[in-house]
Parts: sequence; C-alpha cells; structure tokens
Amino acid sequence: MTGSATGDRGGFGTWGRLTPAEQSALRSAGQVKVWRPGQILALQGSPPTSMFVVLQGWVKISATNYRGEDAPLAARGPAEIVGELAPISGLPRSATMSAIDEVRTLVVPREKFLAVLRDRPRIAEEIFRTAAIRLQQSDRLRLEAGGPDFPQRLAAVLLELALQHAVDWTDGQQVDLRFNQGELAGFARVSRSTLIRGLEELRRLGVVRTARQRVTITRPRALRELAAGRPPPPADV
Repeated sequence: MTGSATGDRGGFGTWGRLTPAEQSALRSAGQVKVWRPGQILALQGSPPTSMFVVLQGWVKISATNYRGEDAPLAARGPAEIVGELAPISGLPRSATMSAIDEVRTLVVPREKFLAVLRDRPRIAEEIFRTAAIRLQQSDRLRLEAGGPDFPQRLAAVLLELALQHAVDWTDGQQVDLRFNQGELAGFARVSRSTLIRGLEELRRLGVVRTARQRVTITRPRALRELAAGRPPPPADV
C-alpha cells in the first residue's frame, strides 16, 4: 500500500466498505474538491460544517497541545472518511486536517450528512466501527511510545502508524508512512536526533527504507518481531 490513488472504491477504509448505493447517497449529498499540498481542509476549533471522504492523496491530522506545539496524530489516505465525528457531535473540531500531497475529497455538508445517516444507518455503523478501532490504535500508540529500548519502541510506533493508515492493513504488505522526521519524532516522543539514530538502526536491520517525508516499512513481519523485543528473521525469510 502506498499513497497513490486507489479510486472511489478503494479497498481500505470506511468508504471502501460501503455499498455502491451508500456511496451514491453520500456523493449526491456533497461535491468533489481538490486541495493543494499544505492546504487546510479544516482547522482545530472551527465549527463542524462538513465531513470529508478522501478519494485521492493523503491528509495529515494534527492538533495543538496546551504548550502551543503542533502535534501529529495520524495520516489518512484514499477511501478514508475524515472529520466525520465533529458534525455528528456538533462540537468544534478537535484537530486540524491538512493536505500532505494533492488531495481530492468528497465534501458533504453537515446537515446533508446527518440526513444521509438517518436514512442509511449502516453508514453510521461503519463510521462508529472505524472510530472505535482508531481509538484503540491511538491508545496503543501512546502505550508503545513509552518503552525503554528506543529501536524496539520506534518499531512499535511505526507498526501502529501503519495500522492507522488503513484499518484493514495486514503485516504482509509494504506500507509508506507519509511523515517527516519532526512528525515521527513527535509520535515517538523523542528528539529528532534520537529519531534519526533509531531509523539508522532499523535501516541497518533492513526493515525500513527512508526518503524525504516518507518511511517505507519493507519487512513488516520483521518489524513486528523487533517491536515485540525479538530479533528480526533473516531478510530471505
């Protein structure tokens, strides 16, 4: 799995699990919009006027903490529904959503979105299922970020981020994480220099490959073993 477009019927995420009729109902309620890299889809604290279906590209979810620091929370790719809980609750947005690369979304206004949910309650069931899984993954990410051995801790954090990229991700696939070093350091709760040393160790073990604003998990099963505190198997296993 990479950041390339998968089309409107992507195999991952909430959107991909909806039926054609359910997708059509949401399409009829909204309109498609394209966002440039770095453009803000919605700001933390803003009114929940709409929800978004990511049809192409990647969206970063971040929030400002009490110290005024911008903390990354997740990245969502094609076939993910984002910004959907605030319109349901009616509360201001708890995070900022911004385009990592060129992003194409279906934007559904709040009132139309709620009307679709009333008419098609199975959409709400899928949204709440995804929200519950994301909450579990977020809790797990915070737990894994506190381990004593940093390469092991970093491996666990990368695995949890891979699961955030796609609810249906399996450890037999390579996955690209679209984060820069500062954002990854924020997830792992370490300095950037410590993160760089950890990535060097994971590269030496052959379990990740790095590029500008991207970390590719090349051997997911080996990374999982490392995250569990066990030595990774040889590269040909």
